[in-house]
Amino acid sequence: MQRLQRKLEADIRDIKLLILDVDGVLTDNRMIFMSGHQEAKNFSAADGFAIRATTGKALHYAVISARNSDITITRCQELGIGDVFQQWDKQAALADLMKKHNLQPSQIGCIGNDVPDIVVMERVGLAVCPADAEKEVLEFAHYQTERKGGKGCCREVINFLLDARGINLLQLYRDRIENA
Repeated sequence: MQRLQRKLEADIRDIKLLILDVDGVLTDNRMIFMSGHQEAKNFSAADGFAIRATTGKALHYAVISARNSDITITRCQELGIGDVFQQWDKQAALADLMKKHNLQPSQIGCIGNDVPDIVVMERVGLAVCPADAEKEVLEFAHYQTERKGGKGCCREVINFLLDARGINLLQLYRDRIENA
């Protein structure tokens, strides 16, 4: 990951919750609309694996998307993400998450790629944007991933957070399958 200009004041080892945007972060920012009001999105399997392997063990996750989508709900259920907010006011969703989980801003990370994410990114301890984020987001991010949205950017951030704590993703996966 590339370090950006914004000063990082939080200790990344203290991040407990990682907030993810959907379009442009979990997906490649494309939406495919088909007849019958069906929708398709491209999610990264690499991101999904890392989220599922670490959920409840090393990190907790939440999704805050400004757009309602049944596919988002389905994907979050597959990954074990219980906190899913699909609302325009992302700042209110952040406040709800902080209250629900009794967290300080310094204990929260966020990956966002566009203007609606800024209101969350400017309030959390760790703000990251994907390689293909909109230029307005860059001044609010502490880091920028090498990978693009929907192409493993979440996996890159998760690995970064795990490495900071000395946690091995492979071992988490092995532990998870042994206890299944």
